[in-house]
Amino acid sequence: MDLKTNRRQFIRLLAGAAAFATIPSFGFGRSRTAFDMLVVGDSLIWGQGLHEEQKFYTLTKDWIEKEVLAGSVPVELKVLAHSGSRVKLDPRERAALDRANRTGSEALHPEINISFPTIERQLAAAVSIYSDPKSVDLIMLSGGIPDVGVAKIIDPFESNKRLRERIDTYCRKHLGDVLADAAERFPNAKFALIGYYPIITRYTPMKRIVNDILELYHWPRWSKPLVNNALNRSIFRLWKGKMIERSRIWLEDSTAAFRDVARALNQAAGRERAVFVPSPITERQSFGTPDSRLFTVARRGRPADPKGDTRLRECRPALSQLREETKLRYRTRFCELASVGHPNPAGAAAIATAIRNSLRPLLTQRVSNR
Repeated sequence: MDLKTNRRQFIRLLAGAAAFATIPSFGFGRSRTAFDMLVVGDSLIWGQGLHEEQKFYTLTKDWIEKEVLAGSVPVELKVLAHSGSRVKLDPRERAALDRANRTGSEALHPEINISFPTIERQLAAAVSIYSDPKSVDLIMLSGGIPDVGVAKIIDPFESNKRLRERIDTYCRKHLGDVLADAAERFPNAKFALIGYYPIITRYTPMKRIVNDILELYHWPRWSKPLVNNALNRSIFRLWKGKMIERSRIWLEDSTAAFRDVARALNQAAGRERAVFVPSPITERQSFGTPDSRLFTVARRGRPADPKGDTRLRECRPALSQLREETKLRYRTRFCELASVGHPNPAGAAAIATAIRNSLRPLLTQRVSNR
């Protein structure tokens, strides 16, 4: 074999080694045939109302598969997230489910906003789904706002002090406990904790706020103009400032709590295992604004999202049965309009970009640096 041929072979070998060195190290070697990605949490990460290809976890999966892994192995995606999932089950609801002989592990249609299975239960179930939990490479999640309660966040008559306490309990303590346990159960997994966005801002029209609240509470359509008119809105604006203030408290305090949760996971591991991804949705893109990245109610009280008809079909029978069995209040209309305030396709795409920017450093650690 001549020198020229040897040189070409040597260059090809170097190129192959360099390509292999750029494949991320996720705790597996060349024998692994897939990248395991698990999605747990509430309606935000579930992608309430969106088609599968529009959801930001799907966009993230595609990016990892095509760009991060460069097609070397496929991404195996498992999704246990669903609308309404709490971090942990409220004791009152737990007792009511027990009386109804329900375990709280039953999965309804994921578009139905119901508190169970909780994030805690989703992660416990995931342990049995995988033959080896050590194989899980990435866990993406969002959670906390169903526990705190959107209605309580924007309620102008609630105490700010109590709101801060609820955020600390659910977003820092409860979520921190659940993820610390998950970090032990899935020892090789990286975590991406997705943040929320402003709810009511100074750019949100009062007319939109009143309209969608009336729709959520099934206000008779003929009487809506008697409530949602210029005179009454001038009175309602006295409360809007308080709603904006409480929305800002939610955003700032939940963001701080989630950063602390991610930091605690990293400190416990002695390395970077978790990232917090702040929402890119701004005040000008919040609920009801001209440039909104969130769903509102459509004309004549219809859901504005692609999955609205699914909820109109699924919510009533499922929640009627739950109400009968548990004697708890599950609002059908809230379920039918559950997409209100959730990212639309443009909002989901923006969140997917933010996730890529936050995850890239974590997922592109080279094998040679391990």
